[in-house]
Parts: sequence; structure tokens; C-alpha cells
Amino acid sequence: MTRTPQDTFLSDQALAAARDAAADPATIPVALTAANGERCSWCECPDGPDSPHNQAGYRCAGCPAPAKHVVSAFAGPHIRYDFPACRRHEADIVISIARAAKGAA
Repeated sequence: MTRTPQDTFLSDQALAAARDAAADPATIPVALTAANGERCSWCECPDGPDSPHNQAGYRCAGCPAPAKHVVSAFAGPHIRYDFPACRRHEADIVISIARAAKGAA
């Protein structure tokens, strides 16, 4: 899926608003914008001591689905982290960002 000019316009507005809100150190704004052909960045591997990530040389394949949105989290006006997300993992990514922000507070 490729962005339309309308998608790009709305994405730019959402990112600008989130960037401006990030000037307040008490907030960690998150913006959901249109994807542009990316693959979902969410890892579907199990957690814990038996996780394949604990094996030397393991390469995570991640989620094979195409991204519907890009979840962007701002840790300041000039620090942005982008996470392409399929419909199934969008909420998981937002929840992970919220948990990380709570732990940092």
C-alpha cells in the first residue's frame, strides 16, 4: 500500500502536533500515521528463558504482515521512534510504549 497525498498531509500534521507536544517533558506523545509499504515491526517470538532470542545467532523474522500504520513515539521534540504496525499488532506497540514510559517515570 502506498500513501496517497491525503495520507501524507494527515501524517505530516499528526507528526507535527506530536513533535510540538513533546516539548513538554511530562508527556510522551504517540502519533499513528499511514504506512508506506513497510512490514510490521512487531516480534512474535515468545518471551522468557526459552525464547529463541536467547540462542546465539538467532535472527528474528518478526511479523510477516504489511504495516497498516506507523506508530511514532516522541521522547523529545527531536527524538522520534517509528514502529510500523499491522492491524493486529498496533495496540501491542502502543501498550509497550506506554509501559516503557511508565517505567521511565
